Amino acid sequence: MNIASRGAALALLPLLLAACATPTAPTTDTTDTTPTMAASTNAEPEFVLLGELHDNPEHHRARAEQLRRLIAQEPKTVVVFEQFSRSEDAAVATARKAAPGDVNAVVDAAKFDRKGWRWPLHQPLFEAALQSGAEVRGGNIDRDRIRRIVREGDAAWPADLLALRERAVWNAAQQDTLRQDIQDGHCGAMPEAMLPGMVQAQRARDAAMAQAMLDARASGAKRVVLIAGNGHVRRDVAVPVYLQAAGVPASDIDAIAYLEPGSATAAGGYDRVERTPAPSREDPCAQFKR
Repeated sequence: MNIASRGAALALLPLLLAACATPTAPTTDTTDTTPTMAASTNAEPEFVLLGELHDNPEHHRARAEQLRRLIAQEPKTVVVFEQFSRSEDAAVATARKAAPGDVNAVVDAAKFDRKGWRWPLHQPLFEAALQSGAEVRGGNIDRDRIRRIVREGDAAWPADLLALRERAVWNAAQQDTLRQDIQDGHCGAMPEAMLPGMVQAQRARDAAMAQAMLDARASGAKRVVLIAGNGHVRRDVAVPVYLQAAGVPASDIDAIAYLEPGSATAAGGYDRVERTPAPSREDPCAQFKR
C-alpha cells in the first residue's frame, strides 16, 4: 500500500467505524425457513441475543416488548448493550443508584453517542430495562481502542478478549464470511488494505460483548440479554462463537435476528427471525458515494 493510499484509508477510518451503525440495503432473497418469535416457548436459554437494524424503530419497540417479558419471567436479568462501552459500567451503576429509572441519567453516564445512534430510537429498550429493574451493562470497546486494533492488530487487544479469542474455533470460511459481510455492510467502499484490520475490530467487538455477558452471568445473573446489531448476534461468526469458546453450550444460546421483509437470512446464522416493515430511509450507501 503506497503512502497516498494509506493516507486515504486512514482518513476514511472515522466514517468506516461510524458506519457500523448504518444498515445495508436488503437483498431480494426472501427465502426464510426460520421460525418466528410467535413460535417461541417460555423456556428461553440463559443467553438471549436480540439483533436489530439500528435505524428501524419497529425493531426497538418489538425488542423492548420482548425484553419486558424476559425480565418479568426472570427478574435476575442483566441487559448488555452494544451501544456503550464496558468501561462505563461503574459510572452507569452510580447513576442508576442516584436516580433509579432515570433513562437520561443512565444514558449520559454511559457516554451514549446520541447523534451516532439516532436517539431516541433506542429509548424504548433503556426504558424497558430500567423500569423493570434490570441491571444494564456496556458490551462494546472504546472507539480509541478500536482504532488501535484496526491499526495494530493483536498488540492492541485487551488481554481478556485476546485470551477468549484464542479459545474460539475460527477457520478460513468464517474469516471470509466476516470479511465479505464487512465489505457489504460498507457498500463495497472499504479499502481492501483496511479489511484485515476491520475484521480484527469486528471480532474484538464480538468478543467484548460475549465477555460482558459471561461476566454478568458470573456475577449472579440468571439470564443475560444482549442488545446489538444483527451482525453481532450471528451464531456462525459473532458473539455466540465466543460464548461457546468459554464453555457455554449451544443450547443455552438463543440468537434472534430482527429483519425486514425481503432481507435474506444467513444459513445457520440465527435461531429465530422476527420481521417488521422497513422505515422510510435514504440510500444507506449515500455517505460512501459522497
